[in-house]
Parts: sequence; structure tokens; C-alpha cells
Amino acid sequence: MINGEEILKTRYPDLSEDQYQPAGIDLTLGNLYGLKENSLELYGLFKNMKVLPDQEELLPSNVLIKGGLCKVYTLAPGAAYIAKTNEKIEIDPYSAQLYLPRSSLLRAGVSVQTALGDPGFNGHLSFLIINHSSVPFMLEKGVRFAQLVDFTCSGIKNKYDGDYNER
Repeated sequence: MINGEEILKTRYPDLSEDQYQPAGIDLTLGNLYGLKENSLELYGLFKNMKVLPDQEELLPSNVLIKGGLCKVYTLAPGAAYIAKTNEKIEIDPYSAQLYLPRSSLLRAGVSVQTALGDPGFNGHLSFLIINHSSVPFMLEKGVRFAQLVDFTCSGIKNKYDGDYNER
């Protein structure tokens, strides 16, 4: 069952009122990171380890838009970035979450990809953002860019205790 606005407000009471949607929560863009090569010769997932690219925090630029100063990240065409949310989410032990992009990004050729949010995860969420268009695309820091969909799960025995939990 998808949990609606009434349940979400009790589980996540610290969000602003405009983030609650009928069947989800809008998530806002915190920091953006570029993927950069490190000194290793390979990247991959192995049974006993992860070898991942380093991430470099990007700084937003100040841009004047319609008479107002905005802090924006500029996504280069074809480039991939890691976006972290402003929100720190603690997933209920009997819930799981899926995350979807805001439709305006899809209409601009920008995708937002992620994995399943497991019961018991606690921390800021990370997303892969790719600009598939042939022109740069700007995202303002703090803009709503993804939506969280929370599901009630049955049969949960263990909760998430992986590398990405913020203790």
C-alpha cells in the first residue's frame, strides 16, 4: 500500500507544508557532486568490496534570473552527477521507498535515478542525475527535484544496516 499525505505528515513532521503531495513527498536539492577518477585502475562491485569513483563537491554559481539572484548548479550535456537531498530521511522499519524524478526534469531531458530505500535506512538520500540533452541545464540549490513514495511492507524481519546509513 502506498502511504498518503496524512500518514507521511506523521512520519515526517519536520518538512515544509508544500513538500507533502497526495501520494508522496517532494525532496529538495542539497549538494551536488561530480564523479572524478581516482588513482585506481578499475571500478566495480565485488563480493567483498566496492570500488567507486571519488566524488568532488561542486559549488553553485550565483546567477541573476528574472531580477533575482539564484544559486544554481549547471549540468553539462551528457554528464553524470550525484545529488544529495537537504532532507535527512529515517525510513520506518515497516516501510520501503521508491523515488521518482519531478516530471519537469524529464521534459527537459534530465533523468534522476536511484535505488530502493530499505526499511531502517537513515540519512540523506543520494541520486544520480544525468543531463541527456545537448545543452547545459541549471538546477537551483534547494529546488524540488524528486519525489519520495513510501510503501507499507509486510514480512519485514531485518532493517537496513549497510554502508550508507548515517548513524
